[in-house]
Amino acid sequence: SADTVRDIRGFAIKFYTQEGNFDLVGNNAPVFFVQDGIKFPDFVHAVKPEPDTEIPTGATAHDTFWDFVSLVPESAHAVIWAMSDRAIPRNLRSIQGFGVHTFRLINAEGKSHFVKFHWTPKQGLSALVWDEAQKLAGKDPDFHRRDLYEAIEQGFYPEWELGVQIVEEEDEMNFDFDLLDPTKIIPEELVPVTPIGR
Repeated sequence: SADTVRDIRGFAIKFYTQEGNFDLVGNNAPVFFVQDGIKFPDFVHAVKPEPDTEIPTGATAHDTFWDFVSLVPESAHAVIWAMSDRAIPRNLRSIQGFGVHTFRLINAEGKSHFVKFHWTPKQGLSALVWDEAQKLAGKDPDFHRRDLYEAIEQGFYPEWELGVQIVEEEDEMNFDFDLLDPTKIIPEELVPVTPIGR
């Protein structure tokens, strides 16, 4: 499918450490469509093209997608993100990344914390409007990949700031929502994002 279709985009980071390599994957939206992993295969099938025509290729263009989200109320938050301006980034260098899930990290002293990962583009956020995205899909379906390649070739390397929201494990029940629910955000007013690197 064209790079500029309205869709949630994946985001992956590889950390090279003395303990080994560590991959962290996420999306350009901070929430996901399902709370329970058992529903994930149904979601995947709902966004696939029709088997006989391979049409449509954009996930949110499917009748089956809309059937799925109408039957899965917790998907409403992710649908709002998918339909927002952020769903069609102007380029991959200005895409924001989120770990989506809440992770439990344990420090050297054995104390655990809940953490959510955030990547903020140093180039700033920028999005395409629907008409631009439609025209680009027809003119250059590889628009985002070409832009990223050309920027790197010219020495304009994309850069993101990595930040985390940290919650002490003993504070988990102090919130009126489930910290481990990937359909919810942890509001930054309650737990600010702390920058930890680039």
